[in-house]
Amino acid sequence: MPCKFHPIQWTKWLISKFTLIVLLFSLCYLCVCSSEKNKDNRAFLQDSSEKNSKANPYDSSSITDDANSIDAIVKALYESITFPEGEEPNMERFRHLFTPHAAFIRITPEGVIKTDVEGFISSFKERIRSGMLTSFSEAEISRRTNVYAHIAQVFSAYKKIINPHDRSNPVRGINSLQLYHDGERWWISSITWEDEQNDNPIPDEYLKKDA
Repeated sequence: MPCKFHPIQWTKWLISKFTLIVLLFSLCYLCVCSSEKNKDNRAFLQDSSEKNSKANPYDSSSITDDANSIDAIVKALYESITFPEGEEPNMERFRHLFTPHAAFIRITPEGVIKTDVEGFISSFKERIRSGMLTSFSEAEISRRTNVYAHIAQVFSAYKKIINPHDRSNPVRGINSLQLYHDGERWWISSITWEDEQNDNPIPDEYLKKDA
């Protein structure tokens, strides 16, 4: 005889089938949502990574020829900050020479001025924007270098000209640089400088080039 379902059994069977279908649809929906969320997360992480890479000028992967040697990094220091009238200094190149928290210390007759890389760049750019600085030229005239293993100290005597009207009266001084090599490149970890004064001339020993 054909099997007949009792109404209650039939109702239970329908409910179980309906529940199963709902569960299957729910699982499919969760899988799709999870997949889309993972795609969004990957896109977000990739976008964040790209932004951080662009925003971080101190990334060690940004190694250039400027940091391959002490001679190269000192040369780049002077070249990047020098600019003629109508142009601007290469502050991105300048920034890449220093560690993120490199100390910038200027000694003046009035006292000591301390800042960091970004503070120096901001101040330098502001002087250009205000018209106080229309051109700037700084060049090395001699250097004394001491190196031990991965650390170095450089006394670099300079001559600088601020704006065209100062060409006949250049200013000399000394940049004292602390550097280290991290296994990949050289970094400037601090720079201290002082302009020459009439009562405090640069000693002859610092005006002789390294042998």
